[in-house]
Amino acid sequence: MAVSALIFYPVPAAADPPLTLAEARSLVAQLQTDAGAIDQQYSGVKEQIKQGRVQLRVKQADVKLQTDKVARMRLQVGQVALAQFQNRSLDTAAQLIVTSDTDGFLSQISTVQNVSENQNSVLQDYQQAQANLGALEHSAEIDLATLAEKQKQLRSLANASDKKIADAKKVLAKLSGAQRNQIAAADRRASARSAAAAETSRGTTRGSSKGVRALAFAKAQLGEPYVRNAAGPSSWDCSGLTMKAWGSVGVSLPHSAGQQYNRGRPVAKSDLQLGDLVFFYSGISHVGIYAGNGRVIHAPHPGKSVEYIKMSYMPYEGARRPG
Repeated sequence: MAVSALIFYPVPAAADPPLTLAEARSLVAQLQTDAGAIDQQYSGVKEQIKQGRVQLRVKQADVKLQTDKVARMRLQVGQVALAQFQNRSLDTAAQLIVTSDTDGFLSQISTVQNVSENQNSVLQDYQQAQANLGALEHSAEIDLATLAEKQKQLRSLANASDKKIADAKKVLAKLSGAQRNQIAAADRRASARSAAAAETSRGTTRGSSKGVRALAFAKAQLGEPYVRNAAGPSSWDCSGLTMKAWGSVGVSLPHSAGQQYNRGRPVAKSDLQLGDLVFFYSGISHVGIYAGNGRVIHAPHPGKSVEYIKMSYMPYEGARRPG
């Protein structure tokens, strides 16, 4: 989901009528959720950069190999020229030796009638190798430019997320200390209720051995703070938590909710098991790990910590079972 696709909620100006506590709590939650969604775009771009760097290193290695190959073939071409000279094929061989533009000359030499079939093959192979080298170099240059552009995207996304959090803080700053405490207390009560409900269902909800252990990993992180693009050991974003939870049982996942949605196999909402990945919001901007009884453990968004939450509090988009 692009930054432009997010809903930008206006932050009340100083002269606006004061918000009710419920309105303030709702607005702050929406701004923080938007920031979390932008952070998942950030994590997705970081994954693309990581994968792009791996691909670039492979291409750069290929360029080096191809450069070495062209250098070796150039020696073969020189031997062809010498053989032609010794056979008195002076019209082309001599030119090949003395010309300052060997590459330009070789691009035409295959049409010369007095070059033997074997010699022509060497020259044509050399020309093809040069063309392949050029294509590899061009592809590597494109990859470098793409990576530079993605780095710019990261800065833009970070700024957009920070703006959301700054706006949320402005809303909270307009409240009294007692009102801010009320909001925090209401959030804690909601999380505690979700935790209790999940625990009571633990014996009745099925889960694979890996799923149960992945959930146990996530549970051990309860109360640890949300941080953009964090993946432990003591702070998390949503996909960083699920990535490390499943990584603890030997299942590799990318650090991106959107990319995790393409891993594992799809699971119906009615068939959820402990440890399944549950995805939320259009565009797949959030993920949690199923904890039973309609609850997930997740790293919510900036300003919050890893917690239990009812799935019904967020728009459900789908579920996957890794492994």
